[in-house]
Amino acid sequence: MSSKKTNRWLYKFSINKEVEKEESTTSKNDKGEDITVTKTVTTEEPVHFGIRKPTRKMFDGGELFYGVTLSQGIKSGLLTKAQLSKRYDNDGGVLSEPDKEKYAQLYLELFELENELQRAQLNLEKASESKKKEELSSILEKMNEVRMQVQEFESAQSNIFDQTAENRARNKTIMWWVLHLAHTTDEKGEALSPFFGEGDYDERLENYDLKEEDGDLHIIEAMRKFAYFISYWYNGQANTEEEFANIDKALDQDEEEVEEEAEEKAEKPKDKESKDKEPKDKEPKDKEPKVEKSEDTKEVESSSEEGSKEEVKQESPTKERVIEAKDKHKSENKSEGRSKNKANQTA
Repeated sequence: MSSKKTNRWLYKFSINKEVEKEESTTSKNDKGEDITVTKTVTTEEPVHFGIRKPTRKMFDGGELFYGVTLSQGIKSGLLTKAQLSKRYDNDGGVLSEPDKEKYAQLYLELFELENELQRAQLNLEKASESKKKEELSSILEKMNEVRMQVQEFESAQSNIFDQTAENRARNKTIMWWVLHLAHTTDEKGEALSPFFGEGDYDERLENYDLKEEDGDLHIIEAMRKFAYFISYWYNGQANTEEEFANIDKALDQDEEEVEEEAEEKAEKPKDKESKDKEPKDKEPKDKEPKVEKSEDTKEVESSSEEGSKEEVKQESPTKERVIEAKDKHKSENKSEGRSKNKANQTA
């Protein structure tokens, strides 16, 4: 009778790796001879990883590492959370008096909105769905705005305690767990080897740096997932396989959104360049731009045109004047002729 073994893994996952393979195809030519064509094809193969369940010995080693790292930080001059909070208390606290009043006012406003939401839910039981949705959504929007402001105050307060001895020791201990729990596995989940090799903390950390410098995409992705998963586990936010799977799914979604945003940013400059080029090609070379004339300019131009017409009329002689000039010229010629004849007769 075989006894069942307990699961030795907290979580297992796989990452695709690009692999180049040679594929050969054989065919016959016209003479009936066999011809073999070999080409290189890039395919993806899954690489399997696993987060090992920690043993009692590992827990002892992790606690010892945390205590040693904490004492090193204190000796180096880092303050503990208690020392830092005491110093701020002596100085009047982390928040100034106006900030304290605003912080208390926000909490009071949030409390009143929660009561208003409860009253609205009771009063709108008989109301229509559209009216109920409108009233409740309005209250919920106000509550979200107040919550965001409260979170800003709390995050500003928590950031002050980031550079404490406890926080430094905690971050280094998470790295200690990453270096000891990360493993490569096969398809069946059998452990092949520790992902960062054997040895103490410094030796494994050196292997971590070497893998990071090599830059293999599937290795970098595996290191990123190991860090996320083990951080959630260390903080008590992931203990079951289902909880790890939800985190894994969220990480993949975030990665897809980042890739989509990068693609959109890369496409926007191309579209802009094409739009800038299009008008330049379509613009006619000889055609002058049309200028709209205002009413004032139109009146001035019309008056100037009328004035020029009158000047032309004054300068150019009419038909009557031309006829009068011709008649006068004829009469002068006749009188000259008559005077010449009289002179000849007297002579």
